Amino acid sequence: MGWRDRRKPRRLRGRWLPGYWLRHPLTGIVLLVALLAVIVPLEVRSIHRTHRLHNYGVQTEATVREVHAQGRNSYVLVAFTTAEGRQVVAEVTDYRWNPEPQVGDVATVRYDPEDPRRNVRDVRIGAGYLEPVVAIAVTVMFGVGGGVLLWRTRSVWRQNAEDWRSGHHFA
Repeated sequence: MGWRDRRKPRRLRGRWLPGYWLRHPLTGIVLLVALLAVIVPLEVRSIHRTHRLHNYGVQTEATVREVHAQGRNSYVLVAFTTAEGRQVVAEVTDYRWNPEPQVGDVATVRYDPEDPRRNVRDVRIGAGYLEPVVAIAVTVMFGVGGGVLLWRTRSVWRQNAEDWRSGHHFA
């Protein structure tokens, strides 16, 4: 009988400690569901906005008021008059001006009559259905694939969590 066998048995660690629940398979499933619950509704909203512009949008000429060139987060403030005669200043993030837009430039935009301030797009952009559909497909693919992988390896993950809890882990 060695000296290691004579030691007192270790007290179990709590299940609420991060070392336990970060190793538990349920944590991964919760994170996958959260990912799906955040990304899919955002992309569905984008598809809905694009659908509104495509089917009900009105084209008009807009004048550039401000240009905010911030790399990927660039946007342009434009002013235009709606079909009802309202003056609207809107932020356009989906634009394609070549060369870079300047204050005073005129561009053709399409706006949603129900929300002309928030749903405006440069007409040269096109429909814009591809990006959200691909994002939804990739998210669902990784969500389902990750869920299946976690389900198939759940006993290994659970055993790893219990080993950590009892102090018999090597990591």
